[in-house]
Amino acid sequence: MMLALLVLLTVSVMAVPLLPALREWKNPRDVVPLQIDEADALDPPYLAHRFAAQLAEAVRTGASYLGGSSITHLDLGTESAGLPLRPAEIQAGHSDRLWYIKGGVQLPKKMHFYAEVTTSGWLRTAADGVYRALWAGTTATLEPGTSVLRWAHGQEVHIGNACCVTGRVTAQQSITVASGVDFMMLHAPQVLFVGHGGQFAGRPLVDMAGCVALTDWPAGVVWDAMVHRAFARLTLHVDANRSWRADIVCLADLVLGANCQATGSLKARGALHIGLGSQVSGSVMAGGAIHLDAGCVVRGSVVSETAIVLGAGCTIGGPGQPATVSAPQIQIAAGTTVYGTVWADEKGETVLPTGAELDALSRLDQSQYEVVV
Repeated sequence: MMLALLVLLTVSVMAVPLLPALREWKNPRDVVPLQIDEADALDPPYLAHRFAAQLAEAVRTGASYLGGSSITHLDLGTESAGLPLRPAEIQAGHSDRLWYIKGGVQLPKKMHFYAEVTTSGWLRTAADGVYRALWAGTTATLEPGTSVLRWAHGQEVHIGNACCVTGRVTAQQSITVASGVDFMMLHAPQVLFVGHGGQFAGRPLVDMAGCVALTDWPAGVVWDAMVHRAFARLTLHVDANRSWRADIVCLADLVLGANCQATGSLKARGALHIGLGSQVSGSVMAGGAIHLDAGCVVRGSVVSETAIVLGAGCTIGGPGQPATVSAPQIQIAAGTTVYGTVWADEKGETVLPTGAELDALSRLDQSQYEVVV
């Protein structure tokens, strides 16, 4: 009898915490999916634009607070005269106020800003500063070591060495990104990854005379002339200096040699490697990692479920032809240009070109490249 009571008591203690879940399972009430703002998902500058609209309304109505932060109005004109920080802020080393500044501003050293800082003109951070969000009416310059927690926006944005931008950085015109930068999302008509000594901005040749037209596909490749598609179930290697007009779909790894010219898109279930100086007119997608050697040009998007490595001097998209580079892990070498969006779900980083990459670029036909110093 005592044993039965103990068992009953034990079962009761274990079951009680599960009762709400069992009740919800039997008679579900919360069946509506979580609301996801489509504008936020489809428009990278959405956070910055929404904040600007909210701030403009707060200023128009004379509100003293926005989102729990007090608003400080400041007119600095054309010259930055410094911020009127309070003694308590200086002692603490941070400000929780939302700064609404007319003119340009050089933010002070050894001060972190945990609310938004906005200017109608230029904005320059302090090295190693920490900022919640930054809005510049013209140019925003993030000095080396700057950390941005949510977003930064300007007509132009310059990101210095060793910055950490864990939110999103957007610009109306262009973003330049130095080496050693950790990022998650970058979006602008032109995103330039720069390093020491200038950059390579890749331009596709009108004609690659050195390429040989690929008429006979390797054994095991199924050719569908109706849709101009080559299909391979096993790993496919395409020799260097080949050109073709077709999409390639591969259920394993896909490897292109150097200086290939593909008029079409590439898709692989495994890894996808594109050799030095090759050009793809369409998009590149893979379940595994995508690796582009130095000097490659892809006019469409580059999307991987695993990782993307872009070598020095690569070009993704083009003027008026925006593209997306998206993967959980992204590494981009200096000299690369992306027209559109770079989105790393987990981590993005910029690196300097290796000596081998620079040597490889120097061997390419220099008419493909415009050196920007």
